[in-house]
Amino acid sequence: MKHSIQNETTTSHEDNWQPRPELLQAMHMIATITEGDDTAVITDREITFNHLAQRTSIIASEVNLVAIDGQRISERIDIRTPLPDVFSEMTDAQIALANTLATTGAIVRDPDEGGAVLVSSLPVFEVDTAALKDLYTRMVANGALMQILGPIAAAQYMNEPRDDEPVYDTIPGWGSPSYWDESEFEYAEAMLRRAGVYCNAGKSGLTAEFAWDEGASSAMLGDCTSLMRFQTDMPHPVAGNGLFFKLDLPITLDREQLAECANYLNVYEAKGIDTPPFFGAWCSKLDNGTLSFAGFWPNCMYQKGTVVSIASWCRARSRIARQAIGNR
Repeated sequence: MKHSIQNETTTSHEDNWQPRPELLQAMHMIATITEGDDTAVITDREITFNHLAQRTSIIASEVNLVAIDGQRISERIDIRTPLPDVFSEMTDAQIALANTLATTGAIVRDPDEGGAVLVSSLPVFEVDTAALKDLYTRMVANGALMQILGPIAAAQYMNEPRDDEPVYDTIPGWGSPSYWDESEFEYAEAMLRRAGVYCNAGKSGLTAEFAWDEGASSAMLGDCTSLMRFQTDMPHPVAGNGLFFKLDLPITLDREQLAECANYLNVYEAKGIDTPPFFGAWCSKLDNGTLSFAGFWPNCMYQKGTVVSIASWCRARSRIARQAIGNR
């Protein structure tokens, strides 16, 4: 899928819009995660529920935009969780650092409502009927539940007091070995090599390089590339075992620039249309001068072939970041 830097949100909010049957079925399936929550509000276009002391909304909206590859983006799905005041009071540098612990969502400053909000988003192509049914529906449902675990971990890391009950017992597969095994990485290696990507798979992960400069192949050859890493031996402090992934861009910036770029890219993708699924966060540890996109999918989010999907999305994300940073 090709992407354009022209990425203004063009969703429709007409009251008479109704999801097409495939999306409506997906929303009904997603709504099953609210079972037992008497406060949940469910319509054909929006699901709002309480989870781990926060209020999360899953919103479907019409897009009707033809991407530059000629395919029509028919809808998008957004997941939004307003965060407590302590996150709104963070500096850009603190947000960039907190997002290193992201699971499936990014902490951003909400320019419309004020304060900090946790966001994920998914553009849906009209032709992606099978992906909507077999991948995206479960991804959105579980991603909405796992989203808040990143800020919880960040709050613990920054020694902020919270009243949350322990969540470990509520996450299926929390203490089990990662559900992503060597066969997943070997399959991803074969698929990526077929697409011209230099990569290597191992028992507990995979590394891949995406061209930053035109014609680049591998840093081993002196080329400028973004580095993608998957690891199953790096559990999340709150979400437990699963799949950690990180895309490191081949640029070095000072602390202020890093924080600015990380937060800019998060807002850009959160509001974007012709962008990859946004389930993770742009972030930086600041002291090493690098800008990264990171995420963690707990075991309960396992689906066969997701390593290939995440790698493909991050390959596109690397190209988009190069354009966005260059334009700034």
